[in-house]
Amino acid sequence: MKLKLLLIACSSCLSIVSHAQTPGDIENVRFEYMEKPVLLSIGGDPLDFVHATYTNMAWGDYNNDGSLDLFYSDKNNHGSATKTQESFYQNNGDGTFNKLTSPFASTAFSCPVWFDMNNDGLLDLFIPGLSDWNYQWNDLSTRLSTIQARLYINQGVQTNGTYKFQEIPVSESGLIPIFNGKTGGKGHNWAVAGDYDNDGYTDLLITGFDEKERSNRDDYEDAVRVVYLFRNIKGESFELQKTPLNGNKPFHGMTDGSVCFVDLDNDGWLDIVSTGYGYSRESEMHVYWNMQDGTFTESDYNFDTTTNSSCDVCDLNNDGWADIIITGVYFNNGQKKFYIYKNKGNRDFEKIEKEQLLPIDGGQLSFGDINHDGLADMLVGGHNNTYEHTTWLYVNKGNFDFEPMAWYNKENYGWAFPRVTHGSEQLIDIDNDGQLDAWISGWSKDTCNSGCNTELWKNTSNVSKNEAPGTPQNLRASLIEGTNLLSLSWDPATDDITPQSALQYNIYLKKKDSGTCYMTVPADISSGFIKVGRISGQLTQCSYKIKIESNGVYEWGVQAIDNGKRGSLFAKSTLTIDQVSGITNQEEESIFIHSKGESVYYSIKGTGDITLFKTDGSIVYQNQIQEAGSITLQEKGSYIVMIKTTEVRYSITQFRFSLYGKKIFITRMRCPVQPITYIFKRATVH
Repeated sequence: MKLKLLLIACSSCLSIVSHAQTPGDIENVRFEYMEKPVLLSIGGDPLDFVHATYTNMAWGDYNNDGSLDLFYSDKNNHGSATKTQESFYQNNGDGTFNKLTSPFASTAFSCPVWFDMNNDGLLDLFIPGLSDWNYQWNDLSTRLSTIQARLYINQGVQTNGTYKFQEIPVSESGLIPIFNGKTGGKGHNWAVAGDYDNDGYTDLLITGFDEKERSNRDDYEDAVRVVYLFRNIKGESFELQKTPLNGNKPFHGMTDGSVCFVDLDNDGWLDIVSTGYGYSRESEMHVYWNMQDGTFTESDYNFDTTTNSSCDVCDLNNDGWADIIITGVYFNNGQKKFYIYKNKGNRDFEKIEKEQLLPIDGGQLSFGDINHDGLADMLVGGHNNTYEHTTWLYVNKGNFDFEPMAWYNKENYGWAFPRVTHGSEQLIDIDNDGQLDAWISGWSKDTCNSGCNTELWKNTSNVSKNEAPGTPQNLRASLIEGTNLLSLSWDPATDDITPQSALQYNIYLKKKDSGTCYMTVPADISSGFIKVGRISGQLTQCSYKIKIESNGVYEWGVQAIDNGKRGSLFAKSTLTIDQVSGITNQEEESIFIHSKGESVYYSIKGTGDITLFKTDGSIVYQNQIQEAGSITLQEKGSYIVMIKTTEVRYSITQFRFSLYGKKIFITRMRCPVQPITYIFKRATVH
């Protein structure tokens, strides 16, 4: 047996495995409304979140503390019918938030997106929308200045402990002011980030009105509808791709709808899905296949169409292919819809309609495994056919069958989400307890007298904690002859619940000792924490091609992501690239250990034994382990973690760090390859 020992500090209580889930189980699903989770720094009673309607929410870890923070901006009916109010909250990691003074401008009908534009490891923010909620179509002199495309670059922490953001004007950013529409631009995913050309820089995809191109100042129908693809130019600016369709045409312009970046055909390149109201004066839906050369070709599949819609993608049946989910209304007859396009592979689809999926428009879709059964569930709000406000949690039973849970069955289960439409619904883990919580906001009739509502609901389901997947193994890299493409591949990871076929992946690539890190989904390299609430641009296969610009020594890593939006620790490898002699690979150890807050997280290849010691040598935990998991402890302090496996050489890693947000110091040492039981190394907790 080979050993790895780790000295580490951690805190809190021993985790207990609870109820084991069966597919589609709803009996153990529980949510609890989090009343007044916002703390006041100056004292006084806690507050609720500021109410908002007609807006998306952006969840992202802007300060790299391992918790998802929140920004949104739009109409607040409590103030004025035309007032917009920005809301910026810092997540304390324990279910509470601090409301911050926002450095961002108020924006109506907004769709904020957290992403890392310049690959410096800090999340930047893009906010398209309107500066004035009371936008006037017939006032050309004011409306052009009203439309916004605000880009804020994260400058990092300042000497006073706060984070600074620098706004980049559109004259420098290359972006074009766009908004999605006053009727349909209400909580739809109409702006999204992803690296479509695999150059390591995150691009932007946006749909809506480009008012500067409008030819008739009075005719709503004559406004220029667009689906704009902005290529990221090495983290410095963006460039509009004017003719990405077949290399000679723009995408079909649409408003009042949504866009998605997704690898639908599993070739390692992001495709595009768009819905909305187009120049045809009808609802439209388009799928564009990435041709791997900066251009796209349109699918010839005959998709049904919607507007005032939300389209999104998720592998609902765990077969390894991303399905397309559509809500909305057919413009010409007002018929509302909710259906799924099953991805059959080979760029083919099958339309699936289920009686359980109640037709709505004005909704937003969010996906995630809320009951830890390995299947992605759906949360959505909207207007039904009788214009009633609804919020539905659809528990996935497998094979595209769902169990709807909503306000109507509150008596059965003791809880019910508020009924909203034209807002935002998101499944996110706000306290990192391994269970997805629910954010719900929008236009409401049964909660707030002013017609708006914003609520956070904690997942208290009686289910086992979602553990992170195991790390991928056997990392490989090679240069594709005659190109500047680096081909990366790895063996599939495994997870405690999510099937191997349904796991997705995230990779990073950086030059050694460089601050620039190319990454498909923003994540913390040390802990594997996914920094954004809405994951976009993730990989569907165990391979990826990325462009490189020069020779040198590179580090790269890959993590697995499960249906509960949990990322594994990164498996890492170092490679030396020389265009003449090729590349040299050196994969790092296959044992990974990380601590955060109250837990110790581990990932190994195969099986092994784990033992946790106090610094006096007494054993506090001992068990057999497999692949990946976590352990929490009753007392804060310093511990030795010993893992026995047959896969790696001995090593000892000494961690010295403090709890509650203080600095972390890490040193690494190698042990001789010889039999040892354990070695004590004391770490001081400040």
